[in-house]
This record gives sequence, C-alpha cells and structure tokens, in this order.
Amino acid sequence: MKTSSVAALVVACAFVLGCDMQPSVLFVATGSAFHMLQLTDAQEECASPFRICYLNSWDGGTARGCWVREQTNVRARFSGTEDKLIPVVEFRRTTLADYRNAELE
Repeated sequence: MKTSSVAALVVACAFVLGCDMQPSVLFVATGSAFHMLQLTDAQEECASPFRICYLNSWDGGTARGCWVREQTNVRARFSGTEDKLIPVVEFRRTTLADYRNAELE
C-alpha cells in the first residue's frame, strides 16, 4: 500500500506541475498609463472573440480582463475601468509566441 500511495502522489504532482494554472502570455506592451499589458490566447470567461489579458499597474496592482483586436488597436476591458485602446505596434511577441509562430490577430 505504501508504494501505491507514493506512486499516486508522484503522478498527482506531475499532473499539477504539467498543467497551466493561468493562460500563457503571448504578447506584451508597456505604457505610461500602465506598467504592462499581457495578452493570452485563452478565452475562459471572456465572450468570443475576446480573450484573457492581464494588466499590471504602476502601483503594483494586477487586473484580469478581456481583449480583442480592433483594426490597428487592441481593446482591453477590465471591470470598473474604462476600456484601454493600445496600438498593435506597441506589442512585442514573447518567446512562446515565437515558438508557436503566433500572430496578434
């Protein structure tokens, strides 16, 4: 029984470590109105075509919201604040985006 318990624990730990607890960031922008805006390709609670994003503010706060590309801008929505429009050219690809050959669409 002890061996099977250890094996079960190892499998459970490997499963947890192998799963992403939050979506992977593909694109990042920095700005004067915010410290960093990170875009993912996950949808979860965001209604299509919006996807999950994270906003890090200069005061150290972090907010989770939804984003969508609108022509030459990215529109980011966070509860309790106005939408943020950031030009697409302000974003840079992460290493993961390079690996996946992801485009900001």
